[in-house]
Amino acid sequence: MPLSLDEVHDLIDSWEFDPRVDTLGPATELLTTMAPEDPGRLDVLQVIADHQAMRGDVEAALATLDQAGPTSAEDADVIRAMRVSFLVEAGRGQEAEPLLLDLRHRGPSLPSEALERVADTLEGAGRLREAMRWFTIGLRDLDPQNDLPTAEEEYALIGRWRVRQALDLPPDHYDELARITLDLRRAT
Repeated sequence: MPLSLDEVHDLIDSWEFDPRVDTLGPATELLTTMAPEDPGRLDVLQVIADHQAMRGDVEAALATLDQAGPTSAEDADVIRAMRVSFLVEAGRGQEAEPLLLDLRHRGPSLPSEALERVADTLEGAGRLREAMRWFTIGLRDLDPQNDLPTAEEEYALIGRWRVRQALDLPPDHYDELARITLDLRRAT
């Protein structure tokens, strides 16, 4: 009987939070026991790919993502965003551009995980204006003068504020809400 999604997430968390564990080993071992339709299989593939990319083995990371098989549209977007991230971080931005363009066209309908990954990657690569656009897409449903941000919106809001500061842009309503959000975080 396959593990439940919660059990898979608990295992991943136990590996990721234990500095004595090299996550790649147990994740790869777990993957060999999983059928394509098992809950959490995609999560395990993503963890493996992330660790391969962190070690500089981008080709292995991309090949791992290729094992995902059929996925939901949301999961497919996250996988595309991971590909963009791996390629850009490896200095292969030109290869990532078609995927980035495809994601950009789907922007407002993308899941927050995909938006965050692309925005963070572009920020890390010094592509700050692009990163600002991607963080802003994550705020599409937030009225900065009337709403409180959700957790995902907080991430995008603070990322956008950080990038705008790096670009030395004057503060706007979103930046003011980011400052308030950061002040509230510090107070708690």
